[in-house]
Amino acid sequence: MSYSSGGFRIAATGLSWPSLQPGGLNTYFKSICEELSKRNQLDALICNENKPEAPDRIKIHNIGSNGLSLWKRRDLMQRYAADFFNRQPVDVLYSHFAPYGVGPALEARKRGIPVVMTFHGPWTEEMKIEGQGLKHLLKTTMAKSIEMKAYGLADKFIVLSETFRDILHQQYRVPLQKIHIIPGAADVERFHPPADRSEVRTRLQLPQEATIILTVRRLVNRMGLVQLLEAWRHVAQRHPDHILLIGGKGPLREELEAKIREYGLDGQVKLLGYVSDEELPLYHQASDMFIVPTQALEGFGLITVEAMASGLPVMATPVGGSKEILSKFRPELLFSGTDSQAIKNGMLRILGERTLLPGREECRAHVLENYTWERVAEQVEDVFDQVVNRKAAAGC
Repeated sequence: MSYSSGGFRIAATGLSWPSLQPGGLNTYFKSICEELSKRNQLDALICNENKPEAPDRIKIHNIGSNGLSLWKRRDLMQRYAADFFNRQPVDVLYSHFAPYGVGPALEARKRGIPVVMTFHGPWTEEMKIEGQGLKHLLKTTMAKSIEMKAYGLADKFIVLSETFRDILHQQYRVPLQKIHIIPGAADVERFHPPADRSEVRTRLQLPQEATIILTVRRLVNRMGLVQLLEAWRHVAQRHPDHILLIGGKGPLREELEAKIREYGLDGQVKLLGYVSDEELPLYHQASDMFIVPTQALEGFGLITVEAMASGLPVMATPVGGSKEILSKFRPELLFSGTDSQAIKNGMLRILGERTLLPGREECRAHVLENYTWERVAEQVEDVFDQVVNRKAAAGC
């Protein structure tokens, strides 16, 4: 079945919804499922015992829970997918996370169902960065074997950046002709400039006159928050009326708290903790600039385009998707490197000459032209068309 004849019947597998488990992967999964479901029949298979709020047109299937081991969850997903494929016709399996995608992909291949996988990044490499020791080495070795098995089952891949295309090709030996680059997007209805920034700041109990710099990240090493704090202590000396807000939770929080005390930044840095879905757009609207200090493996950077959709200028390290987004928009907003010195120099340069920053309208217009979920869904459907039509032709 092609889009022109009424839409695809899609089985999408992923981790969860961001309301249940925060993170960029889940934000992407939720957003693309919602957009695809406007024109297609979509069932979302997630590994969570709780059912998230979702449009009625999406059928959510809850499989397993976070309390189970990864291997148990993987097996449950495979068994559920086998039963699901036996009960109803499916045109394409759309997979978003290797551990939960490998089982359904095996069952899909048995039944001749095409498999399209979105590669959100090298899961194993992310694990390596955040741990050490023999036990961790064994865990990452097993993870790599799962990835290799999963990626060997896909007919086509979608990646969000040239950086992840190259990683998928070079590290996982996926042929380039199987890989399609489709950048991510922002929910432009949810993320938009404020009608009254003063009112938003009052609501969030933020000072009206301060210059506010925002970042929202998982508090882990590769996100560059230690380097950001090292840079900020120099920025704060030059601009004592500026405030840095850091949203997010993770194992690095105690170290960040210690750094803030060590640098004497208690009045100029605030750790927000987890920022809810409801509050996130408000913090964008209340801020003057957004910072993405990632050190490694920034596949696309949904947060970058979400900030820009809110009319918020973004400065970022030249890593992955952030580099690709900003180099096509305003390359002067990229730091010269990833270390604290490069971040410090970049922020001091821009904050010392605010006319270098793009305006709200310019930031939002770039997103509306290039990074909407409608645009992403159309390109994803084109990939579905290719695999479904190839299957139909083979059947003839």
